[in-house]
Amino acid sequence: MEWLHADFATLEVEPESVILFELLSAFGPLPDALVNHVNDAESEEPLRGLWQAISEDETNETFDDWSSDTFPNLNNEAKRLIMRMTNLDPLKRASMSDIMANLLEREGH
Repeated sequence: MEWLHADFATLEVEPESVILFELLSAFGPLPDALVNHVNDAESEEPLRGLWQAISEDETNETFDDWSSDTFPNLNNEAKRLIMRMTNLDPLKRASMSDIMANLLEREGH
């Protein structure tokens, strides 16, 4: 769990790189739609290189593998909601209005 709480003041790299690494590690793979959304040729190579390094790391545990044993409040409904909000493909990611509509629907409003 310590990796979830990086001390950005002591990092020797930009915090954005660490955040991107953690997001891709947990919620990857890197979709082409995200690379296209960034729409920056200079960013494409580092993004793809970062994903390559992550995909070769056999110790990486994706969010799908996280369990309620490690995270007691992470039930299937919470996991599904998090997966919808963190989808790396911008076209498939749930918007806040989608999330709220779904919550209101479940509550019967």
